[in-house]
Amino acid sequence: MSRYTCIGAGALGTLFAARLSLAGFSVQLLVRRAEQARLIDERGLSLREGHGAELTARPVVLTLEEQAGEDGGRPPAGTAADELHYILLSVKQTAITEELARSIKRLMGPGSWVVCLQNGIGHAEKLARYIPRDRLLLAVTTEASLRVADNAAIHTGRGETYMGAYVEDHPGENSRKAQKNLILDLKTAGFEVFLSNEIINRAWQKLIINAAINPLSAILQIRNGLLLERSEARELMRLIVEEGVRLAEACGISLGPNPWMRVQEVCSLTTANQSSMLQDRLAGRPTEIEAIAGSMLEQAEAMGMELHVLKSVYLLVKALESRE
Repeated sequence: MSRYTCIGAGALGTLFAARLSLAGFSVQLLVRRAEQARLIDERGLSLREGHGAELTARPVVLTLEEQAGEDGGRPPAGTAADELHYILLSVKQTAITEELARSIKRLMGPGSWVVCLQNGIGHAEKLARYIPRDRLLLAVTTEASLRVADNAAIHTGRGETYMGAYVEDHPGENSRKAQKNLILDLKTAGFEVFLSNEIINRAWQKLIINAAINPLSAILQIRNGLLLERSEARELMRLIVEEGVRLAEACGISLGPNPWMRVQEVCSLTTANQSSMLQDRLAGRPTEIEAIAGSMLEQAEAMGMELHVLKSVYLLVKALESRE
């Protein structure tokens, strides 16, 4: 059976770690703060499925510092050479530092694969400076989760998850085997998962959806569904999508049919959800505005393009963050 190391116990990290642990997989959960590690160790990791029952998982939990001190973070003694080990990275892009990348590299053995669950673009390139490119897998998910405590989350909306290799051209046999096994594991844990040979395109599709929804929901402090109901917000979203489509086309990215329709569908399907950026604002945490809008603006500048509407909402979110 595969072994899992989950880094980060935010909304998505809690969802994936709890589901995998409850499905019987060996799960080690790594967090930054000692107080969060103690709480999870004492009370377990709680997950509520919508309005259903609350389930408690019991993964092994350590701080990143403690893990680094355990034989330098190397794989456990007795680990089989052919054992598949997945490192699920669910921290925000802003947390992906050189120090973290080096820590992840120390965790890796011959059967290890790093699975990136981040929003935005650019994180895989950061990690690839320290981790072999052919050991990076990208995930694009529409699962919705709300963290309600350091050891608890609510699964607020079921979605789909696509997985694929960061190096899309000619993946080796080991990569194909690891991807297929990961898909089966996640399905066993109750997720709806699909293998994608165009994961970079899918990452851009989600990037534009996030750029249209998240900043506006954070600025206006409203749930996703209200963005469609307020005509001004709806028009701003449409204009951001138009700018995103122009940028993607300039970068040679295929977004598929009617990206604006897809944004509206996501808002409708997640009508009662708070976007992750709104959750961050309400909790007084830094948002992922740089990873989402900032990365697009940086790419646009490199292409000699202007994204006027997106830049305006980017600056508004930055202004709100600096005020707080």
